Amino acid sequence: MKLKSYALILLLAGMSLGGHAAEQVKEHLLIQVSEDSVERLNAALNAAKFVQAQYGAPNVEIEIVVFGPGVQTVKYYAPKPLPERVKQEKYNGIRIVVCDYSMRAAKLRPSDMLRDVSYVPSGVVEIMEKQKLGWSYVRP
Repeated sequence: MKLKSYALILLLAGMSLGGHAAEQVKEHLLIQVSEDSVERLNAALNAAKFVQAQYGAPNVEIEIVVFGPGVQTVKYYAPKPLPERVKQEKYNGIRIVVCDYSMRAAKLRPSDMLRDVSYVPSGVVEIMEKQKLGWSYVRP
């Protein structure tokens, strides 16, 4: 009888942990910016903020992938208030990653870019890999 009681306790504990894990599922959003357009980047940032408001910022991981002509938008002399907004959204948990390949094609270096962006070898490959992992993809 004791063995059955222990088995039941373990079963209930396992079910309890399983339910807890399901509550902590994070959403993953990938947003593409591939045009040299402050408006397009702002649209991506606005979409990201809306998603954070809907799910709660801690419950969603967001990455904006900038490649192609879009790399021109995040250069260090971007028009105000874009640099401040990019910095603020980084601290709000929205990652902006820039394609190294596109930067090199445009003869840009990390020192030419806003400080608060990160880098990936290829923006297109970044999107492909994240989609394989189940990330939702949006191109505003």
